[in-house]
Amino acid sequence: MASSSDTPTTIYPDEPPRRAAPILSIGPLAWVRQNLFRTGFDTALTFVAGALVIAGLWSLLLWSVAEANWFVITRNLRLFMLGSFQAEFQWRVDAAALVTTLVVGFSVAAWVRLNRFVALLLLLTALLIVLAPPLTYGLTPPASAYLAAGATPVASGSVTELPQPRLAFIARAGETITISLPTALQHDGGLLAAAGFMDRAAAAAVNNARNRAEAAARAAALQTQLANPELLTANQRTLFQEQLAALQVPPPVAETYALNQQAVTLQVLRGTTLEVLAETTLAPGDPAWRLTLPHDGWYVLAKSVAAEAAGLSLLQTTGIYPIIVRDISVALQGGGSRTAAEYLRINDDLEIVDAIPEIDGVALPFANIIDNQYRGHRPLRDYLRLHVAPFLQWSGRLLLPLLLAGVLGYALARYLLPPRRTYWAARLWFALPLVAWLLIYGIGGPLPISDTRRWGGLLLTLVLSAVGIIASFPLGVLLALGRRSHLPVISLVCTLFIELVRGVPLITVLFMAQLLVPLINPNLAEVDNVFRAMVGITIFSAAYLAENVRGGLQSIPHGQEEAARALGLNNFQVTYFITLPQALRAVIPALVGQFISLFKDTSLVAIVGLIDLTGVSRAVLAQTEFSGLQTETAVFIAVIYLVFCYAMAYVSRRIEASGSGAARRV
Repeated sequence: MASSSDTPTTIYPDEPPRRAAPILSIGPLAWVRQNLFRTGFDTALTFVAGALVIAGLWSLLLWSVAEANWFVITRNLRLFMLGSFQAEFQWRVDAAALVTTLVVGFSVAAWVRLNRFVALLLLLTALLIVLAPPLTYGLTPPASAYLAAGATPVASGSVTELPQPRLAFIARAGETITISLPTALQHDGGLLAAAGFMDRAAAAAVNNARNRAEAAARAAALQTQLANPELLTANQRTLFQEQLAALQVPPPVAETYALNQQAVTLQVLRGTTLEVLAETTLAPGDPAWRLTLPHDGWYVLAKSVAAEAAGLSLLQTTGIYPIIVRDISVALQGGGSRTAAEYLRINDDLEIVDAIPEIDGVALPFANIIDNQYRGHRPLRDYLRLHVAPFLQWSGRLLLPLLLAGVLGYALARYLLPPRRTYWAARLWFALPLVAWLLIYGIGGPLPISDTRRWGGLLLTLVLSAVGIIASFPLGVLLALGRRSHLPVISLVCTLFIELVRGVPLITVLFMAQLLVPLINPNLAEVDNVFRAMVGITIFSAAYLAENVRGGLQSIPHGQEEAARALGLNNFQVTYFITLPQALRAVIPALVGQFISLFKDTSLVAIVGLIDLTGVSRAVLAQTEFSGLQTETAVFIAVIYLVFCYAMAYVSRRIEASGSGAARRV
């Protein structure tokens, strides 16, 4: 019998090939399997939650694209950002924003490793802002406007609208307007599909078609139910029969008003002299009439039909868009100023200050946004052209300079000051609040003092938040140390202050700062409301922050203090070098949570008369042309708060990763 030592040895000169790990064991699919589909219950919960999220996001997307009126945002962006801040001082706010982003870029180079993905994302964002607007304008057709012509009134409910024979509008030199008499509107199906800016008469016709379609659909549903009597009880059958008898389906709107079945004579007049620039007659089925306008300013579109023609014509036009009216102050040559009306076209930045054309001393009706709102479900092309492209243009004017400033700060830290960039980054953050304050508020002389009563919008929200955070942090630390003091008087005073302030809501503190303090000392009535709000917010935040810091101090083992004193450190040195740094690192999540809450709570100053971001939304909604658009403004403000709050939370996570968070994970 052969022994094991006689077994020949086989030597493989090459290593066996390595096989890849199972695809469901590592990577994203493994995470999905482990966290979303680990058990049958997890799988069912994932599908239910996913369906709800997708349905909600899809509904939000459809509403945003097809129904929401974002003109309330794009036409009031400066108001949302700065309120009524003096226009002549706006460059100082811009300079403060540029300095801030420069410091942020410097700090990124000093403390954060910028990976290629983030750099690529920033580059793609810049390209999107620069290229998307011209591409959108070049690839998408202009939005349509529907204008009624004829002598037939249109009844809609209890209101009767009569087509306007003349309509004033504004345009740029070289722009082309197109006017057509589409045959698609000769039946109700074309009316139901129409979407664009519509005057009152055209909108009434479209609304009538939609109401008729709803009534017809309801009647068909009732007839279908009554066709199966065995499925209904006697009471249900009687109820459905009564509803069907009471339901009246009017004849088709297109037949009632003989839509687009008569020729329309059109004239375009110069707004200043009312001379006829061009004239034509459009019959149903004719190609669209195109006219290139010679100059910037007012024009008049005259629409008429033959005297014996009965019916209504709906003209589909491009280049004629609604107008917003604004009151502006115009300087006079001899000094002083006067108030004048400024006319702003809704879809772009065209501004005209000339007076509205008149006939026999009576101003002509013009295409104002109140009477010519966008109706119907907006297609994607109109959404991109009317809302996305203008918003990206405005964002480009704001974000591209900020992006360049951030890149400059990053380059300075990375290539010019590499050995001591962390040293300079820390000092820049200490100097930044003072520099930004001096730029925004002023110091006199070359930087005149700005009027704080005109601060508003996001500017006021950020200023109140920054002052509250910066001022409340040292005060809160002192209150926390004072409450733990062994001196009874100091401990009692700090405890009473903290409990008293924490026992009342922030709105009470703000009301006291605005109303009660001047009653106690009339001299304080001269202090600006903004400064009083800053004091109230700082005091309130400091009380809550003190308890967060005190919790961190109590988490430090007492043995560390005893060891530090055994080494000869005094009380100040023990607190400054040993306990306080550890306590602050331990409560970073609580501190940042407090700062995020403070940033959101600044919206309460709108109740005491300050026009912050929330207060601006009220001022915007008070405008007649944007009345009732609370949802759009609320969504826009929510996005702004989300961006800033997420940025603060992200910075908090980065700090934790370099401090107590990293230590706990070891």
